[in-house]
Amino acid sequence: MRNKVLLTIKSLLVAVFLFTSCETDNQDTSPEARDNEFEITPDTKISGKASGAVNEKVYRYYRGGSQSLHTYQTQSGSGIAVGNYEGVAFVTPVTTSSAGIDRNKYNILYFLAHPQLQDFIMTTSATEFWNLRGRGWKNVTRRYVLIQKRSGSGTKKLYRFYNRTNSDHLYTTNYSEGVNAGYRYEGVTGWVY
Repeated sequence: MRNKVLLTIKSLLVAVFLFTSCETDNQDTSPEARDNEFEITPDTKISGKASGAVNEKVYRYYRGGSQSLHTYQTQSGSGIAVGNYEGVAFVTPVTTSSAGIDRNKYNILYFLAHPQLQDFIMTTSATEFWNLRGRGWKNVTRRYVLIQKRSGSGTKKLYRFYNRTNSDHLYTTNYSEGVNAGYRYEGVTGWVY
């Protein structure tokens, strides 16, 4: 009888171990794992004035070497984090609802990752968004990340740079950083804090 009880207890422990070890981690931030979640696209309906938006930090990450890559992720999870944490790149409003976005003041900032994670782009252009999506890029925009169209109190320009050698985009509020790193200037994406 004692052996039967021990065998039953062992069986239960094995079953519990197998059940808990098969659970999935919902924190996977790879574009492929998140591809089935709700995405914000240029076709998503937008209406109203800005309300409910909260300023969030956008973090910058960097993977060096021959496949250098800068990636960006908001506090609420839009974007991806690949490489070493470099700090806060900028702060900008983020919201979960399209009701409340003043399209005269803000653009939506879309986050896209190259299919093999060779580059990462943030854009306000619907044309660029759909062009990259057509070439297999993953949309990793999960919230309405807003970027001001014009300067405002306390805002700075967000510069976009590109390094052709490494196929890497860099976004920074410090123009000299991009130039000194040998990246080619591509323009101003918008205004951020």
